[in-house]
Amino acid sequence: MPVGDFKAAAKRKAKDKVVNTAKRKVSGGSGRGNRRRNKSGGSRSKLPIILLVLLLLVGVGAAWHFGLIDFDELLSGRGAQAPAVIAVDGQMELHFIDVGQADATFIITDGGTMLIDAGSRNSGPRVVEYLQNLGIREITYVVATHPHEDHIGGMDLVLNEFTVGTLLMPPVSHTTRTYERMIEAIENNNVYARSPAAGSTVNLGGAIFTVIHPNADNYGNLNDWSISFRMAFGQVSMVTTGDAERLAELEMIEAEHYLSADILRLGHHGSRTSTSQEFFDAVSPSIAIIQVGEGNRYGHPHPEVMDRLAGLRVYRNDHHGDIILTTDGTNIEVRTAR
Repeated sequence: MPVGDFKAAAKRKAKDKVVNTAKRKVSGGSGRGNRRRNKSGGSRSKLPIILLVLLLLVGVGAAWHFGLIDFDELLSGRGAQAPAVIAVDGQMELHFIDVGQADATFIITDGGTMLIDAGSRNSGPRVVEYLQNLGIREITYVVATHPHEDHIGGMDLVLNEFTVGTLLMPPVSHTTRTYERMIEAIENNNVYARSPAAGSTVNLGGAIFTVIHPNADNYGNLNDWSISFRMAFGQVSMVTTGDAERLAELEMIEAEHYLSADILRLGHHGSRTSTSQEFFDAVSPSIAIIQVGEGNRYGHPHPEVMDRLAGLRVYRNDHHGDIILTTDGTNIEVRTAR
């Protein structure tokens, strides 16, 4: 698809509602295949230049990838009304893998699996090893929340090693070699990739993942492109937001997505840029998960965020190692490596 057509399609079909009120609060401005079946930050305004670079570096793979971005997933499903609880059989496991100052969450249900982010370049091999030790050979959904190295650094390793059903990623590119490696792995392994719209859902063995972000078609900060979910499995629910910052969190609230959940995987490793008081109150969790590296140079998690978590059950990779939550849709059991 030519660059001009891609941009026109994106603008025509992307969400019409840009929550300018939320942006003013923050900025002060206005506002399927797979390898085994077939062997055969950046901002939106810079997209044409980035696409040209990617086309030169990756060849037809980049064009193929962007041609698969699907803006037809603009489904209804917003609203602050609590969704109906669906009875479930079996169990679900949530693995918050210890990948240092990076993110990698693996979800197992009776009906499939989902990997949300794949760690950094350094920790990517551990993600692969962790999944192999679980006996995983195929992954139903892989999510690249946004194109920062600590989230997609190991993505090419995952795509090269496992059979992947669908890759979900936001419609934004990056100029780093890390991003180029991911695009090359998508093309080389013929992985089906698309960009889900806010309000659309993914059903994974009875676990319903509702996309609650992105809610607009342009962000100046790559973190705010982060694909975010509210997951419900029976009566148990979780919100996970990648590195989405306060602007994005306010958009989720303004868009009237239902956000209340038992588990909150804190945004941006517990940084003060995320888990705003407004968002924390909207989710009102009882369990908090922080994917963070020991002694990291950013000082994550920040003290003001930890103060908000007073009274919650808090689990951190730097304190607890790998964190595994198991639920039957009613009860939650927590196991940690330390």
